[in-house]
Amino acid sequence: MTDADPRASRADDAHGPVRVHEPVLLPESIVALDLQRGMTLVDGTVGAGGHASAFARALGPDGLVIGLDRDAEILPYAERALSLARAEGGARFVLRHASYAEIEVALSDLGIASCDRVFLDLGVSSLQLDSALRGFSFMRDGPLDMRMDTSRNPRDAAAWLRTVSAAELERVLGEIGEERFAGRIARAIVEARARRPLTSTLDLADVIVRAVPAAARHGRVHAATRSFQAIRIAVNDELGELERGLAAAWRVLAQDGRLAAIAFHSLEDRIVKQFLRERAERVTKKPVVAGDAECARNPRARSAKLRCGIRRSA
Repeated sequence: MTDADPRASRADDAHGPVRVHEPVLLPESIVALDLQRGMTLVDGTVGAGGHASAFARALGPDGLVIGLDRDAEILPYAERALSLARAEGGARFVLRHASYAEIEVALSDLGIASCDRVFLDLGVSSLQLDSALRGFSFMRDGPLDMRMDTSRNPRDAAAWLRTVSAAELERVLGEIGEERFAGRIARAIVEARARRPLTSTLDLADVIVRAVPAAARHGRVHAATRSFQAIRIAVNDELGELERGLAAAWRVLAQDGRLAAIAFHSLEDRIVKQFLRERAERVTKKPVVAGDAECARNPRARSAKLRCGIRRSA
């Protein structure tokens, strides 16, 4: 996905103005999941509760939504959204600070053996991007953090950049970030850190912008976008987490249960596609993408791809 879009809508919060998170491909997700009243659904990336609250309304008062997220700071937003949905006749809900790769433990702790639906919205939420202190965005000056889970991941992006080898950095930028100037950027970061530690988002962004050719500095996509995304994915082991999470989700899905995932990165989408191709009866033969109206309203939707499959056998 690209960085925060300045045109996104905003709302006042206790910590100042934040962007309102708009769930991507929401009607399409509801259709793909084929939600029925009374079902149990796990939203493994519940975030601010945009998708989960809509799912709760579809499941009705006898349904159950279990929301997991490894970002503890975002769970109060989900609780607010799901409480409103519950008050309007929506499903009961339980929230847990946990990765979706820990879905089996979360369900076991609740005394639940299996679930009917699992949903994953991969990537970074608008609320995370808007917090300068989290260090996800080069649009705001803040500490170079980028951790999804600050309580359980001791190594932030600044620490990662201090120790990563030049070769590994180039690989991450090139393979994960799909950055064509990966070599130049990696060398520039290594040279910069030799002079002084890179500790802020704007410091890193400046190094990256200076490293690319002048003609690449003023395109539609900011020159630091791919590098920031790649470093974030590496710091949080997001691709490994996805592989572990898909396998765990499949183990807890009931017979005829459905797994749906929205990916924003080509490597994420490839992992989801391959997983469902090998195991599932696919609901979506091709990825579902956002229409022109949604993309105009919510630029984050431009790179979103929804895939869904049914668990027919063990």
